[in-house]
Formats: sequence, structure tokens, C-alpha cells
Amino acid sequence: MLLGNSQDEKKAPFIFNSAMNYGLYKNLSAGIGVGVEFLNETYLPVTANVMYQFRKDKALFPFIRLRAGYQVALESSTTINNYSYYLPPPVDYIYPYYPTETKLSAKGGWMFDPSVGVIVYTRPGLGISLAAGYRYQKLKYTGDNDYIFWTEYNRLMLTLGVTF
Repeated sequence: MLLGNSQDEKKAPFIFNSAMNYGLYKNLSAGIGVGVEFLNETYLPVTANVMYQFRKDKALFPFIRLRAGYQVALESSTTINNYSYYLPPPVDYIYPYYPTETKLSAKGGWMFDPSVGVIVYTRPGLGISLAAGYRYQKLKYTGDNDYIFWTEYNRLMLTLGVTF
């Protein structure tokens, strides 16, 4: 889950990510990840991952992780109902201004999320991971007349996963 501002349309959107890491040296591993995220549009995050586990000798493994990558937009457009919230008012702005719907095309954007967590192994080769972190992403939208709009998300990330 990505927990955000209470004024956001989606306060805690669902995310699903998977990662395949390869052990590089002792407790350090790196790999790639892919997933699906449901923000205002649906995105496919493609990431590079680095994870360091502080120990590998017990059933409880604390870790730090950094993921960075690109969000590929899976939906081509979104309709914005509150025009004035996203776009500046037109030059001929006269009160009262009645907002109109406008279509913007989602283009994707960059993201990164550092996190800390713990893996609890329930049996050899199978564990449950819990993590908390920070998510930053900057997404691009385009509209008519070469209009470009960037939006940034700064969210608290809570994850529950399965490790094998």
C-alpha cells in the first residue's frame, strides 16, 4: 500500500511487485523487479533492486532495500474533472469559472523507494517479509497544444510479501 495525503482521490492505492535478486557478496543482493500499481491510472513499474540483509544466521533477517526504476503507463489517458486543481486557469479567467473536463495522456515516469524491513522464515526456503519505506515518483502527462503536466507522489509505503 502507498499511504498518502487525505486529500488524494486514492488514499491508499494497492501495489503489487515482484523481484528476483541474485546474491552478490555475503549479505548483499541485487536484481530486477516488475509489478502493477493502481494510482489514477494503472502502471507497470520496472525496477532495479539492491538489498542488504544484516545477518543470515537466524530465522529473523532485518534488511534495507533500495528500488529505483520507471513506471510505464498501461492506460493511455485519464479524465480530470477538476480542471482548476491540475491546470492553471485560462487567460480569460472570469469569476465564476466553471471547470470543464479535460483529457490528459499518461506517459509514465521515474520512481524510487528506500525501505527497511524484516524477513521471518517460517520454514527453510519460505518466509514472510514486512517493510516500511518512502516512495517518490514523478509522473508525466500530456494534453492538447503541447501541454505537459508533471505530478509528484511522496508516500509512505507499507509492504507485506512472501520470500522463497
